[in-house]
Amino acid sequence: MNDFAVGIDLGTSTSEICIYKNHDAVPLPDPITKMPIVPSIVAVNRNGELLVGEAARGLVDVAGQGIREVKRKMGSSETVCLFKQGYRPEEISALILRKLKENAEEALGATIRDVVLSVPANFPDAARQATLNAGKLAGLNILRLINEPTAAALAFGIKNIEAEEQLVVFDFGGGTLDITVLEMVAGVLDVKSSFGNPQLGGKDFDEALMALIREKFTAEHPGAEVSDISLRHLKEVAETTKKVLSNQRSHEVRIPFFAAQGGKPVDLEVEITRREFEQAIAPLLDQARDCVNQALKAKKLRPEAIDRILLVGGTTYIPAVRQLVFEIFGKEPKADVNPDLAVGMGAAIQAALAKGLISEESGVILTDVAPFGLGIGALTLVGRQPMMSYDALIQPNTTIPYSVKREYSLLHAEQRQVELRLYQDHTGNARLLSEVVDTGIVGEITDIPPAPDGKPYPVEVEFSYDINGIARVKASIRAIGKSVEIAYGQSDKRMDQQEMTQAAGRIRDLWRQNAKARQYEGLIDRAERFMAAIPPDERYPLSDVVLDLKAALAANNAEQIEAVGDRLVDLMFDLDDGLGG
Repeated sequence: MNDFAVGIDLGTSTSEICIYKNHDAVPLPDPITKMPIVPSIVAVNRNGELLVGEAARGLVDVAGQGIREVKRKMGSSETVCLFKQGYRPEEISALILRKLKENAEEALGATIRDVVLSVPANFPDAARQATLNAGKLAGLNILRLINEPTAAALAFGIKNIEAEEQLVVFDFGGGTLDITVLEMVAGVLDVKSSFGNPQLGGKDFDEALMALIREKFTAEHPGAEVSDISLRHLKEVAETTKKVLSNQRSHEVRIPFFAAQGGKPVDLEVEITRREFEQAIAPLLDQARDCVNQALKAKKLRPEAIDRILLVGGTTYIPAVRQLVFEIFGKEPKADVNPDLAVGMGAAIQAALAKGLISEESGVILTDVAPFGLGIGALTLVGRQPMMSYDALIQPNTTIPYSVKREYSLLHAEQRQVELRLYQDHTGNARLLSEVVDTGIVGEITDIPPAPDGKPYPVEVEFSYDINGIARVKASIRAIGKSVEIAYGQSDKRMDQQEMTQAAGRIRDLWRQNAKARQYEGLIDRAERFMAAIPPDERYPLSDVVLDLKAALAANNAEQIEAVGDRLVDLMFDLDDGLGG
């Protein structure tokens, strides 16, 4: 067994891979940039070469050639276009994971398989399943999904075993906001509640700033026509401006040839002040304030009861966000963890705990909660009128893993089939189906025979919710020996096994176009040309080595690629030498 454990923070804007080794969690840098923070962007250049991370930055905003912020689309029915080919969000996420995997394998000189992967606490069930699928497509074995704020708290807790206090993790990343309340006592990190918004993050701050820049430009140049290329460039400029305004009171934004007016090019030159930016993002800050209040309200906690606030995620660098935290809690948030790296480091620590690399004496015991409720639709009688209502199987902020059994009944003795559908509740107060979200998890029992005694059959429902936040439901009519595992129905939001197989093929083809694969293309091509010129019975062992190298490239096995590649180099050298002699 390896003496290290691996954790990955797959983020909306950036991603990181970390290892736990020698009693510490550390991030692994990208071998090219030497930075541990890898942009979560993917692009394909005009030569068809795949670019992931920093290498994709120049093309990411070119329509049809690049993709950013794909995490926002996880668990949705949306597809994204890359070089005239449609891909599901989990396929693009798999490419980012493969990049991180390759970085780690190059740094460690070992193959990476087992990892803990982080997800937003309020990621819905479909997005969690999509994340697991992305890991599988990337050639990873996901030991566990860990909620991002929980991972950050673990990164703090492992170094503060003796602490006894109430914590709030304020996790504001590029695409999501999670607020998690924890209690730490004698090495136990007990998650009490979690609330957030999976559609609120740094991306929205960027868009507010882009709108502000365009508004000021339009005021100076009414009627000027802005090209699509200029608008794509504005995204990068807005990100840079946002970062500058965290340290300066104002910033001059300049983009040459931004628009055209009267047939002449017009430069964008506007000044943006921090105050203007803060006014533009005020509605977003209000949404963040509401999330904090909801998280505290779930456990009837007052802000002054919180001892420590951990800031996590790049959006927490914005001064207005830090001021918001101060206003709510009346105390300065502390820099006890690295906002950019804490989640990945915590995921690595969780992986180490799972693999037994951390002793019980020096480890942290971790509990977590379901950030939302889940239940089924049940027909109830209101007066004499039947009405579909929501019946909760698990309430928000229930400690997980969790399981429960419930007994229901068919409506009448002649009922021939029954359908069970799982719904999601974010408030804990839902009663009607109009107040909940359909998860797409559905199942039915059909061909039910009439009840011989004239009484409707009882239906037993078994529900479980595991530590990965994945729900499973089974319904049984024991009297007739029929049951159904309620599972994801055929849906645009989720991949079935056939789609996974097809996606694996697409990813394999695309990954062959990355730089590591392409450096061997010439060698393989030369070997195949050589084999074509000799009789079939003389092609061994060269043919086997070529096939082995192609298989290693397809599997993205860095250790095997290097070993088989060296064998092919040596073999071709010997053959060339033999021909020359």
